[in-house]
Amino acid sequence: MIGTLPQNRILIVDDDERVRRLLRMYLENEHFIVEEASLGWQALSKLHHDSYAMIILDWILPDIKGIEICHYLRTNFSIPVMFLTAKSEEGNRLEAFKAGADDFVMKPFSPREVVLRIKTMMARYNGLVEPAPKDHSAGEVLISTILINPASRRVTIEDEEIHMTPKEFDLLYHLATHSEIAFSRQELLRIVWKVEHEEDLDYRTVDTHVKRLRDKLSEHVPNREDLIHTLWGFGYILRLPH
Repeated sequence: MIGTLPQNRILIVDDDERVRRLLRMYLENEHFIVEEASLGWQALSKLHHDSYAMIILDWILPDIKGIEICHYLRTNFSIPVMFLTAKSEEGNRLEAFKAGADDFVMKPFSPREVVLRIKTMMARYNGLVEPAPKDHSAGEVLISTILINPASRRVTIEDEEIHMTPKEFDLLYHLATHSEIAFSRQELLRIVWKVEHEEDLDYRTVDTHVKRLRDKLSEHVPNREDLIHTLWGFGYILRLPH
C-alpha cells in the first residue's frame, strides 16, 4: 500500500476542460496544488510518479471507467476519492461507495461546496481535526498492539501508522468500541454510512470495507485478519484477542 500523503496536492481526473479549469481556480485560491488528467491512463501514470492528498474523479472517461480507477486506487493506494459526475442514478452512487469512494457529488455542482467537502475530508483523513483540549487520549482504543485514536483519526500498530479512508476508520472504530457485540450489515450501514432507506442498502459495501480492513491490518500484524469475524448470513463482530 502506497503511504504518506502530501497535505495539499490534488489530482483532478475529468475529460471536461471547463470542469478542471473551474475546480483549479477555486482550489488554488485555497492554496492547494492542483494537477490534471483528462484520461484514465494519464491519471494512473501520475499516481505512480507523484503523491496526492486526494483524487477528484469523473465517472465517464474516454478510455477507462472511473469506477475501475476507483477499484484500482483502493487496491494499491490509500487516498481519499471523490466522484464528481453527471451520473445521477442512485445505483451509481451506491456502486461508487461499494468501490471505496469517500464522497459522491453530482454535476452541476457548487465549486464552493466541493472545496468545503474536500477540506473536511482531508482534515479527517490526515488527522487534522482538533483534539479535545483536556484529555488527548479520550476515546482511544487499544486492541493488542493496535491503537485507534478518534481525536486524530489515526490507527497505529507499534507506532507505525496504518493509512485508512474515512469510512474504513469509522467502521473499525465502531466495531472496536463495541467489541464482542455482533452487528448486522444493515445496522452497520445505518450507523457508519448513515443509510436510512431500505432501498439504499447494499450489503456488499460493508463486505468490501471489512475485507480492506483485514488486508491492511494483516499487512502489519500476522493473523489480524481474524480480528473481525464474519457471522455468516448476519454480519460481523470484533473479537478481542485472547
